[in-house]
Amino acid sequence: MASFAAAEEVKPLTSFREVERLWMGMEEGVIRPAAYQQVRAETDGCVAIYAKDGQALKKGEHWATLDPEQLNIERRSLEVDKGKQDQQLEKGRDDAEEVHVNRSLDLHDIEGKRENLLRVSQDPDIPVALRQRARETVAKLDERIAVLRAKQVPAVLERDLRQLAADNALQIERKQKLLVTLEKHSQLVAESDGLLRLGGPLKEKLAAAAPETPLWVKTGDLLGTIVDDRHYEISVSAAGPLLSEIPLDQLLVFIQDSQTGALIAGEYARTDEIDSGREITRNFIFNIRQDGVANARQAQGTRNLVHVYRKFSRPYRLIYKKDIAFSAPEVLESSGWDGLVRHLWPGSQVIQVGPQTIAVEPKDAH
Repeated sequence: MASFAAAEEVKPLTSFREVERLWMGMEEGVIRPAAYQQVRAETDGCVAIYAKDGQALKKGEHWATLDPEQLNIERRSLEVDKGKQDQQLEKGRDDAEEVHVNRSLDLHDIEGKRENLLRVSQDPDIPVALRQRARETVAKLDERIAVLRAKQVPAVLERDLRQLAADNALQIERKQKLLVTLEKHSQLVAESDGLLRLGGPLKEKLAAAAPETPLWVKTGDLLGTIVDDRHYEISVSAAGPLLSEIPLDQLLVFIQDSQTGALIAGEYARTDEIDSGREITRNFIFNIRQDGVANARQAQGTRNLVHVYRKFSRPYRLIYKKDIAFSAPEVLESSGWDGLVRHLWPGSQVIQVGPQTIAVEPKDAH
């Protein structure tokens, strides 16, 4: 009964201040540019840089080439092969004409021999055995003549030339595709508008070398990072359940710049899933509002605590748990915070329970 008497001493719900968001806890996060591209050397080799450190690049702009000498060799090799193919095709036509002439001569010679043997096979003054042998030879020559005449057909010769041309074209096409693949792999282009920041060691080598001189890099060396300096975001790991328990459209976070102490707000944008091969991790991404970009630019790259809030579409009453926890402890124990709030303020409704506070909707609030 004592608890019920104590409940009567609780302040009216309308005396508590209204809030449009509720603190839900903290996670760890990092501020980073919303669009950035980091490029590292995949193998030992040379790279030619065509842009300066800090230069503004447009999306699709070519700023460096990996192993440019090898790329040029492959390009020259393709041009040489094209020339060889043209020469080969021309030679094929010349050879076809020569073959045609030689076959015509062979055909004329064989036909002459056939006529002579045919007369022998039909001459009654020649022994039967010789006439029979002549007829057999004539039959063989007829077969040979038929073969030569078939090969002399212009359509057959043209077919052979078309086949040669098709084979040549296929070889060139294959080499062109290989060159395109090599160019895509070798030519570094900006994936978005942004500022180019060259890797430290590479920047030092570039300063001491002539422009566009190929420089030696090792596997894993940072070649450059392209940063869109106009937009920033907060990336928060989803290792804990906190963020998953709040409706995505109601997520709001604040991260504090450790140097200036400024609070930088982020609104939910998307969830990134990263498959490492062993597990899939999720990162919640929050866009930083334009009024926070200047502070974000100074605080980028540093990992810090992120305050997570649930934002509401309209105000609710904010109650600290410590202010009502002992008003009716047996109700709290049996019915939780929702039951305690409804006991203290009949008709009210708990909207969200946070670590320290509760958002409550009063009776007849609509």
